[in-house]
Amino acid sequence: MNKKKAPQTESPAIHLLVYCPSDLILSGILKALETDPDIEVVAIEKATIESFMDSIRKLLPHVILFASTESLPNIREICKAIREISKDQIKSQMLLLGNIPSHEEIVSLINVGARGYFDLNDPSGQLPEAVRVIHRGEIWLPRDKMSSIMDRIISVVGRDMKEKTLDQLTPTEFQVLKLIGQGKSNDEIADILFISKNTVRSHIKSIYAKLDTHSRLQLALYAINSALF
Repeated sequence: MNKKKAPQTESPAIHLLVYCPSDLILSGILKALETDPDIEVVAIEKATIESFMDSIRKLLPHVILFASTESLPNIREICKAIREISKDQIKSQMLLLGNIPSHEEIVSLINVGARGYFDLNDPSGQLPEAVRVIHRGEIWLPRDKMSSIMDRIISVVGRDMKEKTLDQLTPTEFQVLKLIGQGKSNDEIADILFISKNTVRSHIKSIYAKLDTHSRLQLALYAINSALF
């Protein structure tokens, strides 16, 4: 008797919105992404920031690739606006692409919602991997600068949070924060603490409010900086 093979479930495509005013750079981006069938470019914006924001609201992409070779004075406000747009719906993760700025500026942008920076000098073949990493909620930084930038991020987070104490957290929230610092996912935290995933999310939301944080990265770095493990 022949056994029927169970149908394979396909992973949903990563919906990517690209903002890139430069045709030359855009061509390189699309060429780098075309070999990955799991990344779907749902829109390309080349005009104004306003139309770019409208596309985010309409399409709710999983990942936003914001490419610019020029230093934009309002990039922090753009990152904040994207975080605000997506906070109650699908969380759009933002990857910046361009010439790498100072460590301080990268730290500043990550603190307001960006999930990483792809250096124009990095191999184009790494771009699909960067998109996947960002989609998972992780951080992408230039490999050769990762260590020094992360050291700087940890330093800044520790300084910004020095007045916040762990005394505000309940015992369960403390355990959740500790596990986040260890890189555990919500599912893993739920299994370890014998609570539901919804309860984990509620605890994380409470921790955000008590520690005045806005991202899982900040919580992880706070746990590391506080030597919780």
